[in-house]
Amino acid sequence: MERGKYTIMIADDDRASLDALSEVLEGAGHRVVRAEDGQQALQAALARKVDLIVLDVSMPQLGGVQACHCLKAMPKTAKIPVILTAAKKDPAARTLAEHMQGSVKILRKPVDPEDLLECVGRFLRPKSLI
Repeated sequence: MERGKYTIMIADDDRASLDALSEVLEGAGHRVVRAEDGQQALQAALARKVDLIVLDVSMPQLGGVQACHCLKAMPKTAKIPVILTAAKKDPAARTLAEHMQGSVKILRKPVDPEDLLECVGRFLRPKSLI
């Protein structure tokens, strides 16, 4: 796959956050799939190939932590790295990140664009460069 040409899904119920994260990732050359809640994120992840998923912890109906648990439980999506975004400390998100052996990372909101791109780069770096 071409460097920088990854498909990243962002799920956030806050339109401003969704727009800001999309702009950063698209500006770095990535394709972005948008979802407005955890349920849409699950459906999109099952319907297409996604290289990485960014989930807001606090979303109505199905929050990021619950959506991440579902993604990690399904064989088709279990290996997709996940970045959780949280406006405040969330013990459930922290516990999940600790138990997922490096495949889940938490970033605090508002997300710093450089932190996001650095985290995405770490997750999506070709294995030959590690």
